[in-house]
This record gives sequence, structure tokens and C-alpha cells, in this order.
Amino acid sequence: MQKTTLARLLCGLTLVGALGACGGNTDSAGNPLGSMNAANSNSNANANGNNGNGQTTPPGQQVVNRALVIELDGLTYAALAAGIANGSLPNLAKLQVAPAYSGGVNGTLTQQPNLDTPSWATLLTGTWADRHQVLSDAPNQAMQAPTAFDTLKTAQAGLLGAAVDSANLASLLAGERNAGNLDTLANCASVDNCVTQQSATMIDQGYSLVVAQYHSAEDAALNYGVNAPAYANTLKQLDAAVGALVDATAKRKKENWLIVVTGGHGLNAAGGSDGLPLLSESTTFIAMNQADNGRLGSAAQPASLADLHTRASIADVAPTVLAQLNALPGASAYEMDGGELIGAQPVSQLAGTTSTDGQSLVLSWVAPSTGAIAVWRAGQQIATLPAGTTTYTDSQLGLTAAGTYRFDYVVTAAGAAGNAPVGGIEQIRYVPPPPPPPPLATTLKSGLVDYYPFGALPAVDALNASTMGPFAADANGGSLAADPFGGQGLQVSTQTVDANGYDGYKLVQNADIATQPQFTIGMWVMTPCTDVVGFGTPVFANKNWQSGKNPGIAIGLFPQASGAPSGTCNIQYNAGDGTNRNDLKTMNVTANKWVYAAFVIDTVGKTMTAYTFDPVIGEQKQTTPLTVSLSALPGLGTKTFGMNEDGTGQYHMLACGHPASYYSGGYTVNACATVKPNVESFSDVATWNRVVTETELQSIAGSGKPLSTILH
Repeated sequence: MQKTTLARLLCGLTLVGALGACGGNTDSAGNPLGSMNAANSNSNANANGNNGNGQTTPPGQQVVNRALVIELDGLTYAALAAGIANGSLPNLAKLQVAPAYSGGVNGTLTQQPNLDTPSWATLLTGTWADRHQVLSDAPNQAMQAPTAFDTLKTAQAGLLGAAVDSANLASLLAGERNAGNLDTLANCASVDNCVTQQSATMIDQGYSLVVAQYHSAEDAALNYGVNAPAYANTLKQLDAAVGALVDATAKRKKENWLIVVTGGHGLNAAGGSDGLPLLSESTTFIAMNQADNGRLGSAAQPASLADLHTRASIADVAPTVLAQLNALPGASAYEMDGGELIGAQPVSQLAGTTSTDGQSLVLSWVAPSTGAIAVWRAGQQIATLPAGTTTYTDSQLGLTAAGTYRFDYVVTAAGAAGNAPVGGIEQIRYVPPPPPPPPLATTLKSGLVDYYPFGALPAVDALNASTMGPFAADANGGSLAADPFGGQGLQVSTQTVDANGYDGYKLVQNADIATQPQFTIGMWVMTPCTDVVGFGTPVFANKNWQSGKNPGIAIGLFPQASGAPSGTCNIQYNAGDGTNRNDLKTMNVTANKWVYAAFVIDTVGKTMTAYTFDPVIGEQKQTTPLTVSLSALPGLGTKTFGMNEDGTGQYHMLACGHPASYYSGGYTVNACATVKPNVESFSDVATWNRVVTETELQSIAGSGKPLSTILH
């Protein structure tokens, strides 16, 4: 163990020696870059030139702003507060301390794991993982958002350095060093003394920004637990390291040092880091040597995640450092999620939700007490709002195609020191509104023979070309039910039957439509599907449905077909002549949905076509050659179509004892009393003496209007 410690210490000393050879960048006047006049210094520096370390600078002499960020992995806010209270952390006790959150806000784009590497990336970039794209502790990740080093180097803010305990953080920062954004990167390989010495040397050499990262507290918490003496002793050592670095800044003349001490994330109850979005693991802290702008808030332990998310966050550290060094980007170029904790108070808690219309984003935030509000999107100002405004609806997103869109927003509050920005990325899943329904084709008036709009009973043909009613006067099984148009249609149940076995409804025409060379039958129909038996249930038929070969035409329902969507049954269309049959099968209807069914017979073109328009499944169409004898199409020859029945009016009662009573042709009173009745609903039943085109039928199915709207 002693050999290992000595090796690590020698490594630290070697790195310090290498750092001592580094030079510093200066401006044309020979001053370190990043300096500024006292008159323009951060508002936290006193007017008499107080450098933040208890020293004063004579009037007229230049004051240079500097920043030191100390990151203490594994120091929980609870342990920090306890150590301050019991006097074991005297150096940290000298700072202004408050809880802060890590891990973003749960359930939003900002949420990220409470792990070391994503948290380091947030501290360095001022963004959450949706921007920086560091999503785990996996090695060899690269940050996809600009770091504070990048921004400061572009602003020629002077020498920038970092001394780090953790190999993963050294790897994460290697890209910054290789790009020339980081003048010194000291990989101290878990030696705390190395971090302290390297950081102190950088401070002594006039670095503008020094980042010092310690990992020993997290190791102690994992190995021994947060209640163990070893953990408490580690915190005391880290407090001493903080004191040493603060003392190093105090020795610098004519420099105004901002010191920020923070942790990457909290720990679980066992002292580990599993990345979960829980209160203990999302609670960390921010401590500063300068007064904040009001954003740090109360030092009280957060009671809930909602309470925690009203506090500052680790994403606020990078903007605060940039503000200290006069390099905070303006609103049009702002790419951070956090906001500064010094100077002008920015808005906070910027969030967005999709509006109820699905086409706009509603932004909300907490506004500072003063300052006009401006909203920016993608670098362009889109709104100016009065001071105190806390919400804005962006309805000018220009969305036309379905998809997921992300928008980068910045909201600024104009304070005494200028506009203080805060940013965020919001997402909207856009689904275009459905196109307007097609108009109902006025050509549907042509060839219309009979039409039932319902709305009242007894049902009346609007064209006076037919009659409708129950098959038997003492078997009135009809009632009114809501139709697809907000009116009332006809509901027919097979439960009501007379002594001779008649049930259902019948439509009796003055002139038999089935004798026409071309004709179309169309109707809205709804079924629960649950009462459809294996041998079929008639919907509309002018034949005896004992067999599909029987003369006539029929529309019927069958149980759900193989491979069909659940919650459906199968609608079929049939024509027979006594010997042969033509069928159109395997079209599906959704249970308890109004479906438009159309049956087109063209004896001239020798075709039989069926259309089924289901609101869930869509349009289904089938065509087959019409080969049966055309003279057989009138079926029983009574000009009668059964509704929820066949042309005999006795199908259900004869079939309930299938097969014996059905094929024998007999019926026994009350034989079907225990059989669950079949219920079917009808609306806008119509026939035409021509071929109604597919386009016309599509207008019926899509317009949402009954035929009665074109008859006036």
C-alpha cells in the first residue's frame, strides 16, 4: 500500500513539474487575456475593487476576473449540510451553499442518468444529454455540445486548465485538449494531492479558468457507506483541499475570483451510483464564494423531486463561469439549458408542452421580478412580452407533414446588466388534422328507387316506393337507436318472435329491384359481432338462406375470419340460382361500429361487386363474374327483403335448433327462448336501379351525411 501511495504521489509531482513549464497567453498590452476594467467587472465585485478574496485593489487599477470550479464527486448535500453544521467542513462552510439538481427533469427531453460521465458533460457544457449526447459511463464518448472551454477559447479569455482524478473525465476532455481549447489537462489518476497541486499551480500561473475534479468521496461512499468514519474523514480531506485552493486564489493580486464548488449527482442509500432518477440521487449542491442573483434559493433539503426542480441545477455552472469571464453568449447564439447564477437574473424552469390543437408548443417559465421577456427560436426573436410574463404559445411552427420535430428556444429577461438568457429544446409530435370529408355526391339522387332515413317508427320510404315493418304484426322487434349522423336509425332484434316463428323486419318494394338489369343495394349497418353463429346470420336477403345456392341475393354475417383483426366479424355477399352460387367473402367489419355495405349487381356486364367501408379497417372491395341465372335473382319472388332475417322471415327461429329443426322446416314455440338474440342496427337503407360508382359510394362513406341532405 505504501509503494502504491508513493508512486501516485510521485506521479502528481511529475505532473506539477510539467505544468510549471507552461506559459500564459497575454493580450497586446501584456495583460492576461480575460481581464477587464473594474468599471465593467461582474456586479459581484465591490465598487472599491474587492477581488472576492478579501483583498482590495486601489481605484484605477485593472481587476481581472477569474473562475475556479471544484467538483467533488460523491459529496452528498445531506453530508455537506451535516458537516457544515457540526464544524467538520470549515472551508466549505465559508461559502454560500444550496441544494441543486442533476439528471435533468424526469419525463422530459432533459432527463439523463445520475451517473458521473453524463453529469460531467452537463457541468462542462451547461446542457443536458439531449444536447451533449453523453448518455452513460461508457468509455470513449465525445461531447456533442460546445464546452465552456470551447466558448472561452473562442472569446480569447486566457489560459484554461483542468486537473482531474478520474480517467473517464480525462478521456472526455482529451478532445478539448486536442482541439486547443484546453491549455492544460492533468490526469491525476485518483491522487487527490495531485489535483490540488496541479490546480494551485494553474491558479498561480494566471489561468482564467481552472477546473479541479476529485473522486475520492464517491469511492469512499461506495466502499464504506456514507455513514462510515472513512467517508467522513475523506470529506475532511476534501474540505482541506478546497481551503488550499481558495487560499491560492487569495494570493492573486488584482483578480476577482469566482469559486464554484459542486457535485455531479447524489447517491443512493447504499452510497452507490446506479443512475436512477430518485430524489437522493438527483440532489447535489452548488456552493459559491460570491452572492448569487437569487437563483440558488433556500438551503433547506428538498422535500420532493418537484421541489428540487425549482432549484438551480448543475447545468447552471457553465453559464455562471462564462458570465464571470464576460463570455456568456447572447440570445441568438445561446446553446445551453442552464442560466447564470450571478449578474442579471434569468428566467428559470423553462419547459414546453404540446398544445391541445397538436400544432403549437406552449412554453412556460418562472420570470424574475423585473425585466421585459423576449422569446427566441432557432436564433431568431419571435416575441417580446411584458415583464413578469410566464408563458407563451408558439403557434407559428410551420408544420405540414406528420413527424416529430424539435425546436431550440431561448427566453431572456432584460435586467440591469442586460439580457440574461436560458435555453431549452422542446419536442412536438405533429399529426396533421384529417382532410375535410368529401361532399356527398349529388348524383346519388339519380336512379334512387327507395330510401329510408328513419328517425321515427314506423319507418317511411322517403320516395313512397316501398313499405317497411316487422314480418308479423305481433312480432314487432324494432326500436330506434343512434345512427351515424346524430339522428336515429332502426335496431332489429331477433328476440321478438310470433307464434309461427316470424321475427325481424321486412322491406317490401312496389317494383322488385332485383328484376332490373343493374341495381345497387346500400345501407349503414352495425353489429356487436358477438351473436354471429358459425352457419351465418342474414343482414339483408330476399331468399331462403337455408343454402347459399337457393335462388336470390343476400348479405350476411359470419364469425371472425382467420387472420382478421380482433373484435371483428366477417361480412359476405351471395347470389344463387338453386344450383349454382356466386360469393364475395372475407371482408371484415368492426364490432359496434357503423359500416357502410353496398352490393352492386350488373347483369349487363355480368359482374357482382361488393364494397365494405369500415371506419377502422377502411375500404374493402371485391368483384366476381356473375354466373348464376339472372332470372333467379328476385329470390322468393315476393319483392321482399328481410332485415336481420332472410326472405322467409323465419330463418333465426328455424335455425336455432340447427341442424334438425332447420332442415326439417319445423318450428316449435319457444324453442329458441334461451338463445341469445342477434341484434343489428340499420341506417340510410337505399336501393338504386343502376350501378352506383365506387366514387359515389366513397362520398357516402366519407361525407358523414345522410342521403336526405341531397334530396331537398
